[in-house]
Amino acid sequence: MRVPGLATGMDIDSLVKQLMTAKRAPLDKLNQNKQILEWQRESYRTLNSAVVDFRQNKLGAKYRSASEMNVFSSTVSGNKDAISVKATTTANQVPMEVEVKSLATQTSLESLALSAGTSVRTRLGDLNSAEDTFTFSVSRGDGSYTQSFTFTKSDTIQDVLKKLNGDVAANISASFDEASKKIIIKSKEYGNDTVQFDGTLLTKAFNADPANTKAGKTAELTINGTKYTPTSNQLTVNGVQINLLGTTDGNPANITTKPDGQKALETVKAFIEDYNTLIKALNDKTNEQKYRDFRPLSTEEKKEMKEDEIKRWEEKAKSGLLRNDEILVEALGSMRNILVSSTVTLGDSSIGLPSVGITTGPYTENGKLYLDEEKFLKAIDENPDQVLELFVGSSDGSSKGIFDKMYDSLNVTLSRLSDKAGTQKYSTDVSVSLNEQSTMGKELRDLNNRISDLTKKLTVMENNYYKQFASMETAINKFNSQSASLLSFSGQ
Repeated sequence: MRVPGLATGMDIDSLVKQLMTAKRAPLDKLNQNKQILEWQRESYRTLNSAVVDFRQNKLGAKYRSASEMNVFSSTVSGNKDAISVKATTTANQVPMEVEVKSLATQTSLESLALSAGTSVRTRLGDLNSAEDTFTFSVSRGDGSYTQSFTFTKSDTIQDVLKKLNGDVAANISASFDEASKKIIIKSKEYGNDTVQFDGTLLTKAFNADPANTKAGKTAELTINGTKYTPTSNQLTVNGVQINLLGTTDGNPANITTKPDGQKALETVKAFIEDYNTLIKALNDKTNEQKYRDFRPLSTEEKKEMKEDEIKRWEEKAKSGLLRNDEILVEALGSMRNILVSSTVTLGDSSIGLPSVGITTGPYTENGKLYLDEEKFLKAIDENPDQVLELFVGSSDGSSKGIFDKMYDSLNVTLSRLSDKAGTQKYSTDVSVSLNEQSTMGKELRDLNNRISDLTKKLTVMENNYYKQFASMETAINKFNSQSASLLSFSGQ
């Protein structure tokens, strides 16, 4: 504890503080630079989260999916109970007449009814007390591959069902019908007539005869006179997914496919809304006004200000830190270029976003998109394949659409943000730690080292000032003592 100035009456603390004020100026400058860097990095982190969300959750998870831009719809007339349909993006609008002779079935085996008191908690030993172990196997083809199981008399029916249903290689489903007290075992695949069930579990516990197994059969139908025998009750023809529900029995079902822009319209409307939100966030930061006279406040300056004054000051100090930022400006430019340059050939001409009713607002809106819904739906009615290709690319993968191009472009942006600010490329969580090996991370580490070194030097300097004043106090105190002694002597 320092108690200076007793001999001289001087305010040593104030004197040292004044002397140190000028000496601390370089330290204050370093702390200001550190604060600015931290604010910039936090702004990058917030914008990075917005870009990741748009790229991963919007473009990646939704808009890039061809099904989200389906421009066709299929309907069934005639026998509507025999089939259900869903148009895919490759639908070619060819009408189809469908006659279903039989559905695909699974290989299955049903036991005789077990005793009245049987439940899933019944043990195998209660079904047959003479056996200690029970076997079960399922094979396919020529029997060269067989999946085998062994159970004990203490296993319950529930234990058996869980083990059989949980074995991926067996590829079967087993169930117990509580009403009929029957065990039912089925192969999960349809149309395979080579599946075989066997074992003492069936014959000595479940009262089931493997000879009564019903072999799976393929479906049988004709489409526009051509016979099909799919191994399941679903097939895709002419770009239409057809689900078989029952037989037609001489009353065929008819499929009609036509352009339908409602699904694509919903997707594009959502895309435009998300895109406009993202570019607004980026534009706000790159165009934000910078107040050069407002630097981060030092600890001493904050002591002299009220809380609301500090808040208003820091709002201006933070403003414009990413103004004209190269990474953000290039990201905006890349996205706008994709929208402007993307076209699809249509005869001797081509179509782009203006052709489908998508335009930008005035220059002051910085690329905000607008959609003419009526023009968009008309474009789909007239050229559905070209509109689809414009957004999701060609069906053969030879060219990318707007959504894929933007997805790839933003990956470059996220990589640059990660390299500079240490942000995460695939996470929207703003609380995730930043990579300190990034450019800004290294700059901050360097600043922290310089601040630490300078702080130590200033502490030594301040202590030296106090030591010098203490020495002066000691000398003056000694002089005063000598003076008092001389005066005392002369007065005798």
